[in-house]
Amino acid sequence: GPYSKAAGNGGLNASVEFELDRPENFGLKRGWRLVTEMESRLVGTPAEGLVSRADLVTVAGARAVAVCGGPSIPIQIGRVDATGPDPEGRMPAETLSAADLKSNFADHGFNVREFIALCGAHTIGSKGFGAPDKFDNEYYTRLLARPWLNPEDKMASMIGLPSDHVLPDDEECVPYIKEFAADQDAFFNAFVAAYVKLAAAGATWRAA
Repeated sequence: GPYSKAAGNGGLNASVEFELDRPENFGLKRGWRLVTEMESRLVGTPAEGLVSRADLVTVAGARAVAVCGGPSIPIQIGRVDATGPDPEGRMPAETLSAADLKSNFADHGFNVREFIALCGAHTIGSKGFGAPDKFDNEYYTRLLARPWLNPEDKMASMIGLPSDHVLPDDEECVPYIKEFAADQDAFFNAFVAAYVKLAAAGATWRAA
């Protein structure tokens, strides 16, 4: 589960292995099988016992960004895997208001600019924010265009999530949306920094 700054626990620790039946993790069982498959391929290599499942999840996310044309993200190896689930109720619901989303990410240790940068990961996928396999700043230009409000598009309501729709109407969020829409390099740099921070938040590291 996500890291909680207040509680001092959670984070990118592979606890999802024990949380696959939670509603917010619907569809992740297939992805988790890929993690365990990658782990099995490390057997007999110098990485065996040194690269954890949490490391593999982190590397997979960074690699997906790069393969889709996004920036290269440096990843530190050596996380210790969780031995049980993290507390429930930390994943932000897609129906939250912008204020509640900002509060949720603040509890995870992220400011508004970092939060908006991480939202840019929604550019990958099939939610209508540009090409589904291309990592770019199209997410932000589409947010500003608000295509989900187009009455002539019968599929308009399928574009994005409610949690995306509220962002361009928030006075704290919209300056960063405009910044990243106008400057893809600024988005890439902010995303890399936020991802590295996300990947380290709450991590327990293997002793050298």
